[in-house]
Amino acid sequence: MLLSSSECITWFFLLVTVSVAIVTVNLLSIILFIKNRSLRTRAMYLVINLTVADMFVGGFSHFPLFGLLSFFSCDIVKMHLGQELTQIIIFLFFWLPLTSLTNIAAISLDRMHATIRPFRHRLIKKWVYGVTIAGVWVLAAMVAAARLIINILGNVKWITYGFYIWTSYCCLCLFVICVSYSSIVVTFLCGAHPQHHGAANRQRKLTVTLFIMTIASLLMWLPFAAYTFLLSQSSIMKFLSFQEILRLDFSLTILYFMNSLVNPIVYTIRIPEFRKALLQLFKCQRRQNARDIPLHAL
Repeated sequence: MLLSSSECITWFFLLVTVSVAIVTVNLLSIILFIKNRSLRTRAMYLVINLTVADMFVGGFSHFPLFGLLSFFSCDIVKMHLGQELTQIIIFLFFWLPLTSLTNIAAISLDRMHATIRPFRHRLIKKWVYGVTIAGVWVLAAMVAAARLIINILGNVKWITYGFYIWTSYCCLCLFVICVSYSSIVVTFLCGAHPQHHGAANRQRKLTVTLFIMTIASLLMWLPFAAYTFLLSQSSIMKFLSFQEILRLDFSLTILYFMNSLVNPIVYTIRIPEFRKALLQLFKCQRRQNARDIPLHAL
């Protein structure tokens, strides 16, 4: 039995709200990065790329799949998506979040290198970051395409292999993140010659900020990953009805995609330059609105 029409509409508008919030907040962050040269340092290149990926997650991955699915899970809409459109939506669903996760892993490696080899890290050329950013998108696309191609084959055994490819890649990213930040912690605690000058302190604060961002993102991502694993093993199907599985699916998916919403919040709290640029943007907007008010209205 499918969900009721009223519940479907509620889920739909909740999904739309989350999607709009993700796009709006990350687009605002991109505008701040573009307008403020002080935020466009080499240390922030991967962070900017993550913001772009998160914006695409909200606009092209979150809403198209689960916004439509919320309507298809009730009696409001009676239509069938074409096979090509369905495959494109599924590809976007896997590709863009994987890009975000891959970028977080790349950030952790960059922070580890900046902590363990600070002088060598300062000599890294800009083109290296360009290649890294391109590699993040291409690598995630290859994994998403591999899973999609395996799913198209239609064999249950092959679909399981596709799931294992996705899971293995996610576990690899998590392993890289854990090893990188563990190395950073060990370096902080056991460093023989700690540096206390301004540049080193800024790098350390940025590393802590990105670590907090990573933890917040993973706390929202891991429940969905665990649920997907249980669902693939059919363990959860024995204890829940179809309607309960749909509700759990929508809830964990919203939480899963909200990891693309928390990053700008962390930037605002932890990065003074970002917070200052945000306040300046709103002040300029208020002044512009004040100038636009007609004199006879005052």
